[in-house]
Amino acid sequence: MTDQSRNAVIGVFTLGGLFCLGALIMLFGETRGLFQQEYPIRAKFATDKPPNIRQGTEVTIAGVPVGSVGKIELVDVDAPGRGLYASLWVSHKYGVPRGSVARVVMPLMGQPRIDIQPPTGVVDPQHLPRDGTGEIRGEVVNPLESVIDPKLMGTLDKTLEQIGQLAAALTPAADAFTDLLERRPIDQVESPEAAIQGVTANLSTAIQRLYNVLTHFDTVLGDPAVQSNVKLAVDNFRVASEGVKAAVEDLKLFSEQARSVAAAARGTMDKVDQTVVMTHQHIDALGRKLTTDADKLSRLLDYFLAVGQQLAEGEGAAGMFLRDTKLYDELLLTFQRMSQVAAEMQTLIKQWQTQGVGLKLK
Repeated sequence: MTDQSRNAVIGVFTLGGLFCLGALIMLFGETRGLFQQEYPIRAKFATDKPPNIRQGTEVTIAGVPVGSVGKIELVDVDAPGRGLYASLWVSHKYGVPRGSVARVVMPLMGQPRIDIQPPTGVVDPQHLPRDGTGEIRGEVVNPLESVIDPKLMGTLDKTLEQIGQLAAALTPAADAFTDLLERRPIDQVESPEAAIQGVTANLSTAIQRLYNVLTHFDTVLGDPAVQSNVKLAVDNFRVASEGVKAAVEDLKLFSEQARSVAAAARGTMDKVDQTVVMTHQHIDALGRKLTTDADKLSRLLDYFLAVGQQLAEGEGAAGMFLRDTKLYDELLLTFQRMSQVAAEMQTLIKQWQTQGVGLKLK
């Protein structure tokens, strides 16, 4: 092979390599859309929760693979806190509805992926433009949310926050409790420097003082004379308690008798009340009867008064009889004649008796 042929072959291979290199650069660089049926969608993420993705990370829509992640850059290189953009290359076969959210799913094991979640409740959504100007919001999903219900995770986060607040609130109480349990001897508390240093007695000091008191008390009770006096006091207390017990028994008996007397008195009072009620009833009945009799007597007196007035005025047969003098004279004459007849009969009877004439009067 001549030098000219060899140089021609080398030039062809060199041009082919440069062509392949340019194609690869365009394929994986900014101009990948020229050779592939994909379009870019920008997803904006906050920097406080970095998405932890890189170029080539898989992109899915509702779990279906549709593309991969391209370039990742800051929104503003002079202000990194404003967030970052991730170019999501999506196949032209799939449209991205407006209002979708790019969620970075962080599995417990394996590589993260971006899942584009379309808005819920939209029947006929409008799609983002495919000229590279479309933008959606990005968010990072906690790895535990793929295993645990997000509502439970929210409750757990709130509970942990409340536990932290409780711990912060209990910290002063824990410090005070520690100060209360700190060992402070009595000599240290009663020393002249204690007031200057602000050292006061605590639970440890109180326990030491109680221990000293109990020790002294044990020493005192250990004296035989004191034990003898204590025994005598116990005996006296037992005798007194027996007397109190007897007094209580007497008081109990007295209370039972008083209860019986009260019951009897209550029964007597009930009878007295019943008698008073019956007496009132009899008095009422007698009063009503006296009232009735008084009314009758009043009517009878009125009748006698009327009759007497009629007699005095000569009305009626009795009035005419009393006022007729002729009738009075005839009546007087009749009585005189009857008296003569009676005298003559008496004389005649005596004659019959003298003459022996029997006379039987039936």
